[in-house]
Amino acid sequence: MKQGDPVVYGRAGEEVLYFRSHGFESVVIPGVSSAIAAPTMAGIPVTQRGAAESFIVCTGVGRKGKEVSLPGYERSRTLIMLMGVARLSQIISTLVDPDIEFWRRKGDAYPANTPIALIERASMPDQRVLLSTLKDIVQALESLGEQRPPGMFAVGWAVISLYGEGDVEMLGDNASADDEKRVQIWLGQGNSWRVKEGLDDGWASLA
Repeated sequence: MKQGDPVVYGRAGEEVLYFRSHGFESVVIPGVSSAIAAPTMAGIPVTQRGAAESFIVCTGVGRKGKEVSLPGYERSRTLIMLMGVARLSQIISTLVDPDIEFWRRKGDAYPANTPIALIERASMPDQRVLLSTLKDIVQALESLGEQRPPGMFAVGWAVISLYGEGDVEMLGDNASADDEKRVQIWLGQGNSWRVKEGLDDGWASLA
């Protein structure tokens, strides 16, 4: 049994081969990957017309704990990263450093004001969502003290697209000129981060 989908960083493949080598053929039942479900539980679409045309899923931790190569910045794409909270500082450095080695990030550096959501214990009563920017997320997490694993990240402009009245005009010409204003509306004037505790009220009636 797996959380989410068994083949999205769920190691189902190793188990299929193990059982097959012992004479048993497995039936793999697909599920909803946390890569999609967790952001949705946090009010974040992985794609959104006018904010994100695609998304990419990766892990923050390679085999045996090794560092992995991360995707570069594309304004119209959401980055979903499973695992890696424990090495957040290193991951953020890899994303934003313009001079990082090519093998560590394949593509452009992320702007420091790119929105990021750290989603912990998605769908549980003690779900917590830390909202900030790449520039401030490390300090924001440190301010919370204890972590609540499991955790994952959503990075990109879709993170703020459904906040309040919504903002789906982020992919037009010169849209980036208004990014600082967007971020301040989203976080609250003068704030570098904010925290959402628990599930949205709408889930109470379904519990």
